[in-house]
Parts: sequence; structure tokens; C-alpha cells
Amino acid sequence: MKMLDKALIGVRWTLYDLVDRLYGTRINATLNELQIKGCMDFLDEGQSVWRMPGRRQGMFRAWSHIAKRNSRLRLHGLDVGGILAQADQPEAAIDLVMTRLQIPERLWMDYFALELSKLHGWAGFVRWRAQAKDYYWQDRNPADLVDFIAIRLVLSLPLIEEAAKQHQRDFSYPAWVRCLEERPHECLLRHELHSGAILPDYAHRVEVALDSSDAGRIKTLSQDYAREKTAREAATRALRLQELCERAGIPRAELAGKRSGALRQMIDAVYAFRSHEGFVWTQALERTYIRALLAKLAKHRGATADPSAADPSARAVPTEPRRDGSDIQALFCIDVRSERLRRQLEQLGHYETFGVAGFFGVPVNFIELGKGHEAALCPAIVTPNNVALEMPHRHAGHGHEGHSLFHLATEVVHDLKSTVLAPYITVEAVGLLFGFDMVGKTLAPAAYNTWRRTLDNGKQPTRLMIDKISRDDALDLIATLQDEMVVRAVDRHFGVKREAITTGMIRELREIALGQAHAPSDFARRFDLDAAAETLFLTSLRLEYGLNPDQAKIQLEHLARIGFRIERQALLVGNLLKTIGLVEGFAKIVLVVGHGSSSQNNPYESALDCGACGGDRGLVNARIFAAMANRREVRDRLAERGIRIPEETWFIPALHDTTTDETSLYDIDQLPPGRLTQLTRIQEDLAAAGRLCARERCVDMGETGVDSSEAAARRVKRHAMDWTQVRPEWGLSKNASFIIGSRALTRALDLEGRAFLHSYDHRQDPSGELLVGILSGPLIVAQWINMEHYFSAVDNEVFGSGSKIYHNVVGRFGVMTGNVGDLRTGLPAQTVLKGDRPYHQPMRLITLIEAPLSSVRDALARVYKVRNLVENDWVRLLVLDPVTDCVSLFEHGRWSAQSWPPGADRRTKAQRPVGAKPARRPRKRVATLETSP
Repeated sequence: MKMLDKALIGVRWTLYDLVDRLYGTRINATLNELQIKGCMDFLDEGQSVWRMPGRRQGMFRAWSHIAKRNSRLRLHGLDVGGILAQADQPEAAIDLVMTRLQIPERLWMDYFALELSKLHGWAGFVRWRAQAKDYYWQDRNPADLVDFIAIRLVLSLPLIEEAAKQHQRDFSYPAWVRCLEERPHECLLRHELHSGAILPDYAHRVEVALDSSDAGRIKTLSQDYAREKTAREAATRALRLQELCERAGIPRAELAGKRSGALRQMIDAVYAFRSHEGFVWTQALERTYIRALLAKLAKHRGATADPSAADPSARAVPTEPRRDGSDIQALFCIDVRSERLRRQLEQLGHYETFGVAGFFGVPVNFIELGKGHEAALCPAIVTPNNVALEMPHRHAGHGHEGHSLFHLATEVVHDLKSTVLAPYITVEAVGLLFGFDMVGKTLAPAAYNTWRRTLDNGKQPTRLMIDKISRDDALDLIATLQDEMVVRAVDRHFGVKREAITTGMIRELREIALGQAHAPSDFARRFDLDAAAETLFLTSLRLEYGLNPDQAKIQLEHLARIGFRIERQALLVGNLLKTIGLVEGFAKIVLVVGHGSSSQNNPYESALDCGACGGDRGLVNARIFAAMANRREVRDRLAERGIRIPEETWFIPALHDTTTDETSLYDIDQLPPGRLTQLTRIQEDLAAAGRLCARERCVDMGETGVDSSEAAARRVKRHAMDWTQVRPEWGLSKNASFIIGSRALTRALDLEGRAFLHSYDHRQDPSGELLVGILSGPLIVAQWINMEHYFSAVDNEVFGSGSKIYHNVVGRFGVMTGNVGDLRTGLPAQTVLKGDRPYHQPMRLITLIEAPLSSVRDALARVYKVRNLVENDWVRLLVLDPVTDCVSLFEHGRWSAQSWPPGADRRTKAQRPVGAKPARRPRKRVATLETSP
């Protein structure tokens, strides 16, 4: 047994870690609880009705203001007021605490890292907020890791000093160094005792020896204990080796006849393998999947090969072009759940489908009707510059302007649930209304939600503002907004309704607030306001309601971001069509199918939505892309670039609900009359394909009593409406591969909903720019998704978020287990586990690209992030070269030829693609994707 190493103080252990480990205190647990409470109060994003004051000043200052008189801290015997009186800034507080604990400055960064790791979920969220550009809550209530560390250190200092006082010890850094140097045996026994690692029959003897403070007695016992524990560990190792040999068929006599050195080598090898065993199984799982995937592709290619195609590259051309005028094309997200729907839809009739990242090449910030904040609908690696605004449809009826009775009642329920008085007044205040909601969603979710929708008016029809607006129009919009603010302020301050004041009064108040006119106003004269009251009201307009020149300037800048210029629209549409190879042969109807999910009581709903849309639904992007592609001005500019979309072609946006497998069409009121006759057929086909998908998914989910596709469709709809359902769908679990190539490669092939499918035609990409775009965007996002599932599956408690059953939503931004805990990261157990066994098979993303090997190598050389992923074995990369008809795998730092078709004889050196060699262990030099192996 090794003694505790003083070099690890401040590097692996904080000072209070040592106090907890050697004296059995719970400083870390107390510290975590206190800091979590502070984080919950400050970082809340609207869940709590009673909000922490002073948050605009920043996290540390707001917390300090409360901490000076916090009764919770006093109950723990903590007086942080003295510390905060000496340091009112976070940097000063950090310096004060570290200096008082006498921690050497060379260890400060390591010590800070240790502190951040204690609550890595909360620390990670604070860091993300601090770096998130234009994040509303960060702009409103700023926080960063300096604040976080300062709060933690300020709380830790009195806890450490109080423990030192109770145990009559010095717990500063120099004192701990001396302790480990001068009393190593005592420290070892204390650590064994309070860590729970003590041998049971030694526990009492150790306690007695430590209480005696007899150094000689402690040393003797420590040495005896070390020998005994070492002997027992050796016996355990020997027994494990013996059991292993028995299973391997090695006689005990043969084992006993080996020399001690050989036995020691065997035992060391067994225990060394334990740290590598998981990766060995992972590699075996990946190789099995790769062989199976290549076998499927080879078998499919043989079944669909065109005998007339002499050129191997011709296999990239769809064997059934289907250009008879009745065809329908559909653009789907690359999401693995789209694979099932694409396959079922193609088998039903004359459909040609394409796969592309679900934001459809349109990065945009979206402002939903009725909401004032922007949502970035694009991959996290992209920063959108344009804003799309949702507006009421000009033809919408007036019946949608008010709230339904049920909607208003729901708001009442929410407000009551958010207050600490809820347990006492919710049932009495809402009565049967809340009871119906609870009973209906629990006992009969499908029927109840259908009935509920008849009571709710639903969201009114909308249109999207995607064109740039002129400066004059922007100024008019700002004036309209400001007038609305005046109306609200007048109602709130004086109880005067809109009908009691004239438009002239509203405009005059606005102009006075902006400094464009002078008081007194007609409004003040009409309602007998004196000068002081009017001045107070105008001040409120400027400060509280934002009617001031500075705010008007900001609003004008924001409005300048709304919409896309025609040239930009044409560029976005053209780039996407070229990427997927759809530059000619357009069908009369092209569906643009985004996807989203539907579930009740599910904090992880965004994990089921579109990753390419930032965890949101893909409908908005589909609507924007379709609207752009339908514009004559856009098509004229595309024609100049060689992409001629026929006048009779129309793009229709749609949404695939991955929980119910229902697909709905949108904006069909804008469809030309000549295309309306096809809608019924399309909707019937989508419904039929969805039912077939639902039946497949019911098998995966282990559903019983589902004997038809109709029954399966009813079952998955029930999952979407049942608020007790912890697994409405499997989501992206079991994702395994990313295939970049033509649909001819996989058309009609059952990939079991495990493959991301991105359309790509290398013949349309001589420069490699399109492939670079796919690698630098969609592939990276898919790899993130793959790793999120991988780590959540291999250790769900550490890298995942545990069971949903014990989760509580905190602040509307995260979940934690129980009432107080770290923010949970990763995916819940119900997403990746089936019972106590993994459902998701943890594999690194297996990426197959259908393109010449030389083109792939050139593209990888231009995408640093992806090259790193491949060279460091985070992505398993296969290339199917349609020119040489060879498959190459990058493994062990080099390219190697794979048996293709699987089972065929190994190719000779002359038949392998350039640079490919059989797999072997890499030498000491580092091989890269650019270097010749």
C-alpha cells in the first residue's frame, strides 16, 4: 500500500477533500448544497415566481448581497459577511481565500480546476452561458466562471476554518504538507477508515489507535494493516487467475508448476486487460457492424445492378430515374429515423428521396409568433446572421386573436404550480379543471387529448417574413411597437384602456419620451396629471418600457437582420440542391420534410428533435427553404447558374413527427391549383408509410398486442400523449453509421433506422467543395450525437443523466436528480438502456463515403476538425471508390483495402486503391491522412 502523496494536494485533492477523507466530515456535500441553491436562485429563467433580486449586477454581486444576511448560511455556522466586507469583487475574493489558505500561486489553476469539477454540470452551464453570443438570459443576468469559483471559495473558507476549530488542527496548505510528511501512517489509517476501504476486522482497532494519538502504536498497526491488506489482495488475484485458467481448460497442476515470475506476469496481464477490455469489445462490435454493412451493400448492389452499365461509376446513377411527370421527390433530414420513412415511402410508389442536414442549408434565427426571443435553427457550429419572423397570416380569421377558455385555465394552473403556495391552493383554485387534465392524461391520453384539442383554438395560421425590409418600413415597425408599449404603460399605471385615448395622444407620448416633443401632453391635460406625475410616467416609459433613442437604435439594428436578400436566397437554395445532386429532372412536387417529436411531460424533448436545427423542430427551416425555392426571382438567378427549376415544380414544406410517424403538409394554401389533385395521394402515401414505420418501431420498443400497422399507429400516438410515458420513442439510439453517397447505394435497403443518410454525387463536385461542406457540418453534428449516445450508454450515471423518474426540472434550463444536485449531462437511462442492459450499442461513428479515395483525402486535408476525429480514431472512416470499385478503411494510422464484396479473395497490391495496404500495427512514427502509408 502506498502512503498519501503530498504532491497531490491542490492537484487531485482540495484542502477540504483531505478534511473529509481523514476526519469524516461532509464539507464537500455541504458546500455543494449551498452553491447549488445559489445557482438555482440566480440562473432561473422564469420557472420561479419569487426571483432573486439584483441579478442584473452579475452573479457574484447578487449572491453577495443575499449571502450577507442569509439565514441558511448562519444555520451552518458560516459568517461570510467578514470575507465579503474585505472583497466585494470576485477576483478580490478569490485572492483573499487562496492567500488565507496559503495555497502556492503555482497551484492556483489546478485548484480552480478541482473546484469546477465538483459540480461540473453547473460549472459547464455557467461556462456555456458566458460564451453564448446573444443569449438572452446571459445578457440580462451575467455570470461567468470567475463568479462561480469566487462563490465556492468564499463558502469553503469558513467551512474549512470551522472544521479546523472543531478538530483543533491547522488545515492550511503548509499544515497538510507537514502532516503527510510527519504523520504518514496516521494519515493512511484515517484515509482507510473514513473512505470505507478499511478491512472490517481492523476498523475498531484503527479507531482505538487513532484516539490514543500514540505515534508508535499507530505506525505498528499501519504496517500490520498494510501487510494484511496486501496479502488479501494477492489471494484475491490468485483466485481470479485460477478461475480464469479453469475456464480456459488449464489444469491446476500446470498452473502450480509455473515459476513465480511467470505467475506474476499472468496476474498482471489479467488485471491490465481489465482496463482495455471495454475497448476490445467495442472494436469487435464495430468490425462486426462494418462487415454486415458492407455485406448488405454488396448484396443490394448485386440485386439492383444494371447490366448495361459498363462504367463502375455509373452505379452512382439511380437505376430508376422516374421522370414521367407523375413523380414526387422528397428532401428528408439525414436523421436515422428518416431512414425508415424514406424506405417505406419509396416502396409505396414513384418517390425519389434525398437526405440532407435538416436545417436545409438555411441557418436562421427564428422569432416565433408571441415570443420575443430568437431561437437559432441551425447546427451549433454555425452562427446565423439572418432572422426570420413569424407573422399572423393576413387571411387568418379573428377567432384566433383571443385565448380559448382552456388556454387561459392552463395559464392559471402554470402560475399556481410555480409558486411555493401551490400545495395549499392549486386544487381549490382550479378545481375540476386540473383534475380532468390529470385523470385524462393518465387514464385515457389518446381520447382525452383529442377532446382537449377541440376545446383549444390552436395556433393561428402564420406566414414567415423572409425578405429584407426597407429602412422606412423598419422605422414604421418600431413606431408601432413603441405605440403598443405606450398603450400597455397607460393601462398599467393609470387603468386607462385603449378606447379612452386617441392615436394622437399615443403618438405624442411616444415622441416626448424619445425627446422629439415637449411636455405637457394632451394625455396629461385630458386626465388631469400634474407635472410630477407626468414626469414620473415618462421616466418609466424610457427606462422600463425602452422608449429611448438608444433602444430605438438597437431595435433598428435588429430589424436590419430580418430576412434574406434575393441573391442570398438563391445562393442557399442552389448550394443545397448541388450538394444532394438534384440539379435537373425536377418532379412536379418536391416535399421538404423537416422533423420533430411530440411528447408530454418530457424535459428531454429537444433530444428527440432535429440536431441540425439546434434541438428544435425542422419545420421552420423547411418552410423557409420551400418559400425561397418557389420564388420566381430565385429561380431566375438559379437558371443563370445552370439549375433550371421548371415552372410547374412546387416545393411543399412538411413535418415528420418521429414519435407518431405522422407527416403533415404545410403552406398548401399557396399551392398552384394544378397541383392540388396530387395532395390526396401524397397524404395517403405518407400516412401509409408512417403506419409501416410505426409497426417496425413497435417491435424495437418491445410492444405486445400489436398485430397490424393500424394498431401500431394507435400505440405510438398513445405514447406521444401519455404524460407517464418515460420513453415516447427510442430517438436516435442505436445510431451507428453515416453514409454519404447516392440513394442508389442504399435504396430499398433496410438499415434498421441506424444510419444517417446524406445524399451526395461526387460527379457534381469536381472541386470537392460540396464534400468539404458535408464533412465540416453534418458529419460533425452526427459525430456529436453518436458520442452523446456512446458515453451515456457506457456509464449512464457518470456521463448520462440517470433515470428520468427521479429528475426535477430546474430553472427551465436543465434537470437534476432529486431536490438538490448537480445539473445532469448526457442522456437519460430510458433513452439508451432497456432495463439494466444497453439498448444503444456503443460504437464510434462508422462513416462511409461514396467517392474517389483521392477526393476524400483531399477533402479531409481541408477540414482540420474532421481530420483530427479520423486520425485519433473517434470516427471510423470507409471509402467506397466508384472508380476503382474498392473499399478502403482508415485504421491504425493508415488506409487498408477491405474485402469487397465481403468474402471475396484479398486483392493484390495492384488492385488496391492508391496508398492502401493491409492493416497492421502502426510504427512509432505518426501516420496521417495526408501521408502515404
